[in-house]
Amino acid sequence: MENTIGFAAVAGAIFVSFAVALGIEWLSLILLMKIMPAQVTSQSVAQRMSSLPERSGREGLSNAAWRSSVSADDDACCLKN
Repeated sequence: MENTIGFAAVAGAIFVSFAVALGIEWLSLILLMKIMPAQVTSQSVAQRMSSLPERSGREGLSNAAWRSSVSADDDACCLKN
């Protein structure tokens, strides 16, 4: 006599456990949103600074000055070899 559990029973149990877990998570999210509704807050300085567009490290240099410094670095690199 074989003692085996069918594939359908195992797959069904896994499906049901995921469904229960997701249902509980969804319910807790809904309840938390009812308990703690969103409130309007002012932006902090850090949030405003992080929303600015990113700048490169060559802020004070003009394009021509930056290109000449890059080419000088490249030349110095190649002369060492």
